[in-house]
Amino acid sequence: MKRLLDVLQASADYLAGKGVEQPRLVAEQLMSHVLKCPRLQLYVRFEVNLEESQLAPLRAGIKRLGAGEPLQYIVGDAGFMGHIFKVDRRALIPRPDTETLIAAVLECGDLWSRPAVALADVGTGSGCVAVSLALGRPEARVMAVDLHPEALDLARENAGLNGVAGRIEFRQGNLLEGIGGAALDAVVANLPYIATGDCAKLPRHIRAHEPLSALDGGPDGLDLIRRLVKEAQVALKPGGWLFLEIGFDQGPAVVGWLRDNGFVNVVVRPDLGGRDRVVSGTLAV
Repeated sequence: MKRLLDVLQASADYLAGKGVEQPRLVAEQLMSHVLKCPRLQLYVRFEVNLEESQLAPLRAGIKRLGAGEPLQYIVGDAGFMGHIFKVDRRALIPRPDTETLIAAVLECGDLWSRPAVALADVGTGSGCVAVSLALGRPEARVMAVDLHPEALDLARENAGLNGVAGRIEFRQGNLLEGIGGAALDAVVANLPYIATGDCAKLPRHIRAHEPLSALDGGPDGLDLIRRLVKEAQVALKPGGWLFLEIGFDQGPAVVGWLRDNGFVNVVVRPDLGGRDRVVSGTLAV
């Protein structure tokens, strides 16, 4: 047996030596998962001795963290918009920046003044966007689209975990191909937007473990976004909305592309850090 505080400190020191960011916090998060207790409760349990049955999964998890694997893949879930989502290598880990995209959609009064809103989450991945929209707007008809069947399977699992499986249509497809003309009131997308040349510069825990297909957006990061804007012109009803998550330096380019392709009322919404994060616009009537 070993004292909890000693194990925690040794774990944090090991992770620091492996270059893991915020090693103490990450060690605490893993330990709270293994011990099935809130993280802050660890502070009143420092003198508790840990059994071998607890130490073994801790050691295994710390080794995986030291090798660069994301904590969320190790514990198997991640929080997003106040809900829990299953995560694994089939899709990107949900990130707080994407909550800005959800907020932009949910707070769009013009969209929700329409009857029987139909929207598509394109490139759904884990399903965190589609599920969050279905939870936030129970009256909406939500479609979740992804090119990769394994990602769609994960999205279905997350819809089931959050009680909205029966309210989301899951569709395997390449962007909006096969969706009828003027069928949607809104298109929402967090597509790959990292330039190919920048993917190798991503932190190790991202580039070595999360799916590259969900990150690489082509030479300037905007290949799929440009395609989606064109396809949204067909799939959206007149006056329909397009919401796009973007990289912090892509706002001007994406705004210009939307305006050049028939969208009006184009605006950029910053994330909590003040960086450009979401571009939205309406298809001109």
